[in-house]
Amino acid sequence: MMWFTLIAPLCLLGFAAAQTSLSVVSCLTKEQNLRMVCTFTPATTPDPKQSVCSFTSDTKLVASSDASAVPDNLYKNRGAVKFDQKTCQLDLNGFSNDKPQNFTCSIKQTASAPALKVATVEKSKLVTCSAWCILQHSAVVFLLVFLTSPLTLELL
Repeated sequence: MMWFTLIAPLCLLGFAAAQTSLSVVSCLTKEQNLRMVCTFTPATTPDPKQSVCSFTSDTKLVASSDASAVPDNLYKNRGAVKFDQKTCQLDLNGFSNDKPQNFTCSIKQTASAPALKVATVEKSKLVTCSAWCILQHSAVVFLLVFLTSPLTLELL
């Protein structure tokens, strides 16, 4: 029993360190198109050949950074993905406001399984894209940096 109490926390910490955390922010552009920004923590040793970002809606591929992936006919020539070290951005033209839709952001950086984040998007509840919109969703990070700065300066 004692071995279990020693090994279990180490395994849990190892699994937590291997996971990629994702957050998704959605907004409407001035042209009434959908923009989704999926932010993730970069892998310590990402494999550039295997790094792929994709967005799906109800198992239909909307857009992907993989050139060989073919989007569903419903989304063909309407979606575009921009992928860099920390973000994956989807721009979807002709976004309808019929009903809420579930979009899944999938980030694969290594040979392991991709990290997934599902976001429900309803056009009537989306805010207009702006720097302020992104700042509001990132406010927690800025607040933590602001509050911990004096503490780290005292340690130095």
